[in-house]
Amino acid sequence: MTAVITGVGSVSALGVTQAELLASLGRGESGIRRITSFDASTFPTHVAGEVPRNQSSTGPADMLASIQALDALGARKPRSDPFRDRKVVFAGMAAEGAWRDANAGEAERDAALVIATGLEQAFLEDFAPIFRASAAGGRAIHWDREGPSSPAMWSLSPPVRYRARVDLAARCLASMLKLRGPTIVNVSACAAGSLAIAHAASLIERGAAQVVLCGATDSMINPLGLGGMCRLGAPSPRNEVDACRPFDRRRDGLVIGEGAAMFVVEDEARARTRGARIHARILGWGSTQDAYRVTAPRPDGSAARRAMERALARAQLAPEAIGYINAHGTGTPLNDPAEAKAIRGAFGTHHPAVSSIKGAVGHLMAAAGA
Repeated sequence: MTAVITGVGSVSALGVTQAELLASLGRGESGIRRITSFDASTFPTHVAGEVPRNQSSTGPADMLASIQALDALGARKPRSDPFRDRKVVFAGMAAEGAWRDANAGEAERDAALVIATGLEQAFLEDFAPIFRASAAGGRAIHWDREGPSSPAMWSLSPPVRYRARVDLAARCLASMLKLRGPTIVNVSACAAGSLAIAHAASLIERGAAQVVLCGATDSMINPLGLGGMCRLGAPSPRNEVDACRPFDRRRDGLVIGEGAAMFVVEDEARARTRGARIHARILGWGSTQDAYRVTAPRPDGSAARRAMERALARAQLAPEAIGYINAHGTGTPLNDPAEAKAIRGAFGTHHPAVSSIKGAVGHLMAAAGA
């Protein structure tokens, strides 16, 4: 069985539909702009690839209304409302777009769901009990001096309730589209979106599913996410629309982005029988582990090179058959040289075109691969 893509939906800084994304990329536009969803003036970084919230954007009305209301309502939204988590809103909009693009209906409700999502499970207000206890004269927690095993961190501090479960977006998508198949959640950081699509294709290939809704969603454009990335020193210090410059000699860091990309993947024979439009075939994939550092790639790019070689072998393609590589290309001093070495190692004297769209939409973290 051959896995094909029959539906595509995306939400990004360049728009809340796939058509907006492609048109803006074609015009060479950037979606990087000053952060408006919260006051970032006290942070070193003031720009990000935020999903647009203007009234001219098009998309499913209920989801669009939710995204426009997120910033205004903030912590005042009911704790039970899943739309408090931006990842859920983006996933819903992208999934609805992909489902509609595939012309999927009741016959596709048995689809499996494979979704990748970010690791963030907390909202800033989830830590409010700790802050209130400290302000009321309780024992202050010195986050920079006390480790995870410190009694002050856990036994003496008020409990923190995380209200954004890792599987929240998956549950909402299954309910929204009334999907009856199995659900798989992937949380493997920046590789999660790519691996979710590979997982979906593997289900099709081995006959475990005939239709799969797959993709990824993430958002770290909030005080916790931005603050954490700034502490790592990952974002570019330049607060400009071209702050992220993948593979440029002047590159100096990434820009955080947010959004989602979802796909309807199905068996090619089934797709042709129902008259679905086929966007692409998923021929091969590969996965490796750097086993190096959480925040830096292996400098020689050897693990990434093996992943590409495995993908080529699975697809039964020679390097010369590849015309374009959509690279990870974060625009950081560490990633780009390692990735360039990986590509050169895998493709030898063949030089396919290489670029990264992160300069236009930012780094979507868990959703980047999708």
